[in-house]
Amino acid sequence: MTANDFQEYIRLHDSLLYQAGILFGVTIVYGSMSVLIFTVYLLLLQIPPKKKDFDYIIILGSGLINGDKVPKLLGDRIDKAITVYKNSAAGTKLIPSGGQGNDETVPEAVAMKKYLLEKGITEEDIIVEDKSATTFENLTNSKEIIDKRKDGKNIAIVSSNYHVFRALRICRRVGFKCTGIGGHTAFYFWPCAVIREYIAVHTEKKHAIVFALGWVICMAVTIYFMRMK
Repeated sequence: MTANDFQEYIRLHDSLLYQAGILFGVTIVYGSMSVLIFTVYLLLLQIPPKKKDFDYIIILGSGLINGDKVPKLLGDRIDKAITVYKNSAAGTKLIPSGGQGNDETVPEAVAMKKYLLEKGITEEDIIVEDKSATTFENLTNSKEIIDKRKDGKNIAIVSSNYHVFRALRICRRVGFKCTGIGGHTAFYFWPCAVIREYIAVHTEKKHAIVFALGWVICMAVTIYFMRMK
């Protein structure tokens, strides 16, 4: 290899590293902006809805501790649902939704009902849905309960604020028109929760395609301008 060949090799090698670095940087920026936009949208979902009167308020479960105790995360969801319930007209029904996990001694909905009763909610305003194991089942089973009844169909779903977006997407899938309301989530829990929800949403086929298409467009524009130099 001559000196000129060696210099050409170094120049090409440096150029490839530079281009790879640029493309990696674009990937990081694009991914970060995507997460930021998703997080802002989750925050906007915390704005209280204009609708005040609901016929049904579905409370999505999140798991129990010590077999039958409502943890703080779930307690915050229930407390939010109670606030919405008290601001609604008379006759609103609360639907705690959640089945029994392998490490639980009672169905989650039963523990949630006990919590509601301790907070002063009358038993006649509580309808237990205790068969579901996933958010999809929470909503489909609750929909079946509501569809069998003859009264109004203004429905709210209450979950942790980071989870409302995905819950509403599932509502659309099952043909269930709902208003999403987010309960309080501790600040320290937010980063992991948002990342988990972001991954869950973006592994869905439609979102994965849109995300990949956006990344390809960003890469194409970056490569175009790199070659213009």
